[in-house]
Amino acid sequence: MRFIFAFVVFGNICISTAVAADCACATTGVNVRDGAGTTHNILTTLATGKCLPFKGQRQNVAGDSWVNVDYNGQNGWMHEGYVHIQACAGSGSSAASAVQLPGCPPIVTRHDWGARAATSYSGDLPSTPKYMFIHHGASGFCHTKAECTHVVKSYQNYHMDGHGWADIGYSFVVGEDGNVYEARGWNEIGAHTYGYNSVGLAICVIGDFTNRVPNDAALNAVKQLIKCAHDNHKITPNYTLRGHRDVGQTACPGDKLYELIKTWPHY
Repeated sequence: MRFIFAFVVFGNICISTAVAADCACATTGVNVRDGAGTTHNILTTLATGKCLPFKGQRQNVAGDSWVNVDYNGQNGWMHEGYVHIQACAGSGSSAASAVQLPGCPPIVTRHDWGARAATSYSGDLPSTPKYMFIHHGASGFCHTKAECTHVVKSYQNYHMDGHGWADIGYSFVVGEDGNVYEARGWNEIGAHTYGYNSVGLAICVIGDFTNRVPNDAALNAVKQLIKCAHDNHKITPNYTLRGHRDVGQTACPGDKLYELIKTWPHY
């Protein structure tokens, strides 16, 4: 376990206290309860791969180990059999995420872009996805983190309020600021490509790429994210790359971006 040392002064005495800098990350969907043991109330259900700060305490109840976590400032407990304690991958917030895998481009976590809470969880992908789909948002462009964060929020609002979906539909969103934005992430079934949601991941590039391709910052982020997925076994070794229009009646991901991805490996 890694620790950050904080110093608390009581009168003239300075006491060094160790503050845990590890997270408890779900290895499958796991309940977060307000006490150790199954008799306590469920605060939320943590999806596979999502993390909460580990407070460094464990409690044994009926032979099972429970770990103490911080859930939005509340004292939470999770069964240790369904979590993995690891260094926090995010900024240390209560909604840190294990989404930042080795070799990935910078990924802005849901917490850091201010995602709304999903109304329900669609479940884990049943097996390693064999498709990687490319979408575009058919929207305005963005070139700074602030601008792209605003657009990602608008996508989530449109999917939830306009379509009535539980959450933003994509796996990841990429902006021309060069950042990747966590949407449903690596493990959850998305709502992005009808008929293929349970067998594929989807990357949406912010903007409308009917008449031009994304800038180099966005293209490099997309390519690096796909390689990261491949290298970390988040897609099958012989995955198939496709544009949204390949499997549906849509102009997505735009004529220019579509022509470009057809030249990429695995198309």
